[in-house]
Amino acid sequence: MASKQMVHMNQGQGETSYARNSGIQNALQNRLKPLIEAATVELCSSTNTSFPEKMLIADLGCSSGPNALALVSIAVEAIHSHCLQLQQPPPEVCVLLNDLPDNDFNTVVKSLVMLHQSNKPAVVTVGITPGSFYERLFTSGSMHLFCLSNSLNWLSKG
Repeated sequence: MASKQMVHMNQGQGETSYARNSGIQNALQNRLKPLIEAATVELCSSTNTSFPEKMLIADLGCSSGPNALALVSIAVEAIHSHCLQLQQPPPEVCVLLNDLPDNDFNTVVKSLVMLHQSNKPAVVTVGITPGSFYERLFTSGSMHLFCLSNSLNWLSKG
């Protein structure tokens, strides 16, 4: 059984903050871009469902700083590009950012302005869901896409 560990990154924008010291994590997220784009296009192109009017995307372990919105921004941009290609209006997108309650969500909220500015004309709303993914975070069947990268290292079989 996996154990819960309550750890958090150094908050704020200071010299020792996660926001200033997360280059390795950013490089990993950049490597995930083609995978997220492919998964998003497949989700939007699914033959057993019609094109969704609304989509929910969650980032588990979003952290803070410049990396907090990287994965979901890739997904939202892929949705927008796919819709342009098909000449369809983009769906409403709800992005839910998750991390442990001690995360610096203030820094994350301040960076949301960039997400809203970069994704026009797509309608994007954002919510924050603090908590451990060892417990239930979302209602069943509500999510279309989960993004995570560096959170997997916290999972173990004990």
